Amino acid sequence: MGSEARHCFTLKPKLKLWTDGTAWTNWSRHEAYLRSQPKWKAHQVDSVAEESLRILARTTPTGRPEFQCRGLVVGYVQSGKTANFTAVAARASDVGYRLIIVLSGIHDSLRNQTQRRIERELVDVGVNWLALTGPETDFQEPEVANGFGATGTVLVVAKKIVPILERLNRWLGKLEGQLGDVPLLLIDDEADQASINTRGNRRDPSVDEDEAVADESPSRTNELIRDLLRSCPRATYIAYTATPFANILIDPGAFDNHVGEDLFPKDFVVQLPRPDGYTGTEELFGVNAQHRNVLRVVDDNDVKALKPKRRKKGEPLVAHGPLDLPQSLCDALLTFALAGAIRRLRGHQAEPHTMLVHVSQVQKDQIRIGAAIEEQIRAWFNHDRAEPGVILGMLRSSLADLGQVTLPADVDVVLYEGHQNLARLQVVVLNSSTGEELEYDERPDRQLIVVGGNRLSRGLTLEGLTIAYFLRTTTMADTLLQMARWYGFRSGYDDLIRIWTTDGIAEWFVELSLVEESLRDSITALNKAGRRPDEMAIRMRAHSKLLLTSKAKSRMLELDARSWSAESPQTILFPLRDAALLERNLDLASELLIAHPPTHVAHGGAITHDVPAQDIADFLQRYEGHPNSVAFQGSEIADWIMERAVVGELVSWTVFVASPQRERQVLLGGRPYSLVHRSPSGNQAIGVLTDPSHEGVDLHGGPDRYRTGSTFNARAMRHDRPSSRGLLLLYPLDPEPLQAPSRAVLGVALSLPYTSDAGRSFMVNRGLLHG
Repeated sequence: MGSEARHCFTLKPKLKLWTDGTAWTNWSRHEAYLRSQPKWKAHQVDSVAEESLRILARTTPTGRPEFQCRGLVVGYVQSGKTANFTAVAARASDVGYRLIIVLSGIHDSLRNQTQRRIERELVDVGVNWLALTGPETDFQEPEVANGFGATGTVLVVAKKIVPILERLNRWLGKLEGQLGDVPLLLIDDEADQASINTRGNRRDPSVDEDEAVADESPSRTNELIRDLLRSCPRATYIAYTATPFANILIDPGAFDNHVGEDLFPKDFVVQLPRPDGYTGTEELFGVNAQHRNVLRVVDDNDVKALKPKRRKKGEPLVAHGPLDLPQSLCDALLTFALAGAIRRLRGHQAEPHTMLVHVSQVQKDQIRIGAAIEEQIRAWFNHDRAEPGVILGMLRSSLADLGQVTLPADVDVVLYEGHQNLARLQVVVLNSSTGEELEYDERPDRQLIVVGGNRLSRGLTLEGLTIAYFLRTTTMADTLLQMARWYGFRSGYDDLIRIWTTDGIAEWFVELSLVEESLRDSITALNKAGRRPDEMAIRMRAHSKLLLTSKAKSRMLELDARSWSAESPQTILFPLRDAALLERNLDLASELLIAHPPTHVAHGGAITHDVPAQDIADFLQRYEGHPNSVAFQGSEIADWIMERAVVGELVSWTVFVASPQRERQVLLGGRPYSLVHRSPSGNQAIGVLTDPSHEGVDLHGGPDRYRTGSTFNARAMRHDRPSSRGLLLLYPLDPEPLQAPSRAVLGVALSLPYTSDAGRSFMVNRGLLHG
């Protein structure tokens, strides 16, 4: 398959392709459904419309004879990713995708939730859909394998587990040779869970027939997903997740002899915009959290009471008696009853209201804690019957601890409703042993205390969540973010969110807000630079205490602490024997100077101000240095510049062309510049390119401000340089002493300010580090 078939295409031509002449039948009906729902605001539907079209436009047109497109969509935890991929599915059916498979997590609760939503919002209002799965029915092989004879789109919403994926593969295997006219869209929800290959890839045995090769097949779930895609000549894979560290770290060159290329998002990564009204890490733990009163610290003794020490192998079994709830969990329960009362008085009577209790992944602990919560609520009412007013007194204290909240009624009315609401609380222990479900659709007015572990850690939406009691620890950033079910949309009760946790976990989340921000900035920089993910590494800021993802998923991880903050990279090694390359560099400088002609002459050269970062990055991307150059990597520096520009740094540039008073000159951009003399210090190398005074040509007071005797303090110049402004230095070198076959040799240097990433560690996919 040629590169044209392998890769997706640039956005603008394809956007035109998708919009011209497409009858958006299913999308229009889906859009009309959304606009009819009171919870959807007009601008939110507009955003879904725009983003779904933007994503579809990054994929390969279905008219291509063969393609394997790989993409990644990054959202926020509980932020509307399902809404986005439902809209993408609607549009995909309109442009010719005839089979859409949604892999929705590894638990029935999430799969069933997704199936019901897609049926309600897409299938029931659309046309020509054939759903092979139901609200309570995962995929089973259809009696008639080939269901593609009629027009329309076949839909499957399946769990991402091996038995289900094997059924899907058997089904498509029976249609081998018949799928050429069946474009496949595979949407992988929670794509960093289970989908990542944590093993190897089988090599072609013909490469080294004499060597005995052990079984290096991919991990089974990954292998089955890749086989699904391989079975369809025209296939698009779109991964969805809010924690894409593992997806970004897939080996971009990985290939298995049986199931083909891996799931690295080589064609595109799309960052969904932060939704209006969304509450996330930044709001609860970042700089914007300072004005909130969200966190409540859980004492170490309370943690020990709820998380008893585990019995080591060989130790006698200790029988744990009934659990006395620690005061912090009692406080959280009373606050939850009050929050529910306030919501009901605000008019939210028929809306779900939930409290999260996530202490342990051990099911016995969850069942024990759930039983203790029920017993505690009964004990409060028994005490209140014996001593009337006790509950009201406790609630009054909890209301004071709640902090500044606008009450919808008089305090006594709120307290009375809180007393009533305490009796409404229902405990649901959510794990595979209990088999309980949330039943939000069937019983939307429930006041639920949800106690659980792993089933709460991925995808499942806790509707109306206000109070979280969270003690679960982990070693991985992506896992911790996914366990934080308190993120999402809290319209009308955003002020009621309270989180009980430890100081240590809170500190982890504070730093996670910076990790998330850095990742999203890097994705934005990738797209602003017009690069594909297989052309430019996405940099991920390291967390000081947590791994970004599991070690098994991060074998391609490499530390990349290369921030050029306060540095002055310069070219000292040149391809002096390549006349054509040297001329191309001169032409490149001419293009830049024609676009941004110098405005004045000073300090031994010509100066241009206010050049956009994008133009500087383009210049550095196209500048061709010596292939063995280590000190100056123009392409990598260009990528870093665009990353900094996203956060308001290095957005404006000065260009300085050195032009000493010498007779020998060269034309650049239609005007003459005197040549700079540099002596060779070795084979195709010089000693130092820059004149130290030049790093101050655009600073207040000029270079003389940094002069001591005959020396200039270039480091001080970089220290004083505003973080928003960089300096590009161009040196047209005299070719004669360098014995170069050209009009001049273009030397390039940069003077860079201190930036906010100074001294920070960043991680990248090592398969792209030098790409």
